[in-house]
Amino acid sequence: MSAQNDHSPEHSQEDDGAQHWNAWRAMVLEAYERFHAVLETIRTEHPGLTRYIAVDRAESTRGTFAWWWGAGSEVRETINSINAWGVRLHEWAAWNKVLNSYGDRNELWDVLNHFVEPTAFFCMIQPSSFADRLSLAAETLLHQANRRASPDEPDRLDQDARPGKPLRRSDRRRQLSRLGKDWKSFSAFQQALHALDGDEYRRLTHNFRDLASHSFSPRLMLGHINRAIRSIAPYQELVMQPDGSYKQIDHPTKKMVSYAMSSLEPLPLDATREANLTEYRRARNAMECFIELVDELCDRMDQMPNAEVS
Repeated sequence: MSAQNDHSPEHSQEDDGAQHWNAWRAMVLEAYERFHAVLETIRTEHPGLTRYIAVDRAESTRGTFAWWWGAGSEVRETINSINAWGVRLHEWAAWNKVLNSYGDRNELWDVLNHFVEPTAFFCMIQPSSFADRLSLAAETLLHQANRRASPDEPDRLDQDARPGKPLRRSDRRRQLSRLGKDWKSFSAFQQALHALDGDEYRRLTHNFRDLASHSFSPRLMLGHINRAIRSIAPYQELVMQPDGSYKQIDHPTKKMVSYAMSSLEPLPLDATREANLTEYRRARNAMECFIELVDELCDRMDQMPNAEVS
């Protein structure tokens, strides 16, 4: 029996697969080495984290049963989320520097796709999600503190009218204004909350979060997205003008299908991260104002008699 041919299709596929895996493994290990080397040089540039003292304060305060069960947990998870954002944001800065060290476009694309985009994507959705999460936590704590401080306060919220359906952001913030009106530290918190996820951030990021959730968000650094966007528009017809020229005029009733040819450019990594860092700083400010509000709520409830409140 003759020896197996080293150039058989089966051997070639296995060999190519092993070669590809080894090359990929080497690339990943090298990228991580560069990442950790850069991370060591920018340790002092970390954007900072939020301490958990508000969790202990909430858990040690005698509130309603609902406060006892969930207030501390909601505060903890809110802090967890902003701290996770801060860690990823710092890593994003390191990965941006790592990318600049690659000259080969294929390697750069691999590092961008495998390491940078998942980190950046997480950070990019945080301004909106954190603002809503913080609003929800504030609503919960304010409502329960109001019930504890004023036992005649009805256990009623605006969302009760539509069971199972969350409030829109504008409606929740309107309700927050009502729930927080009697607390001294609420105004500063409300102002800091409203500074999050504003029009300027959405402009700088080309409305990334909304497009990522509902459509096609821009790529990061490399790659255009071409789309033919269909819509219904007024029918346009050529109408002669008094001087004998013609002008396209929208028909008052007739409609037509219209296509807008668009090309969505990629977002620059450094400028986009800087915009996200600005939002993170605003979020930390809102978090500090929230912690002051929690302190005020706890102070008031700690002064109340130990009567049971359901």
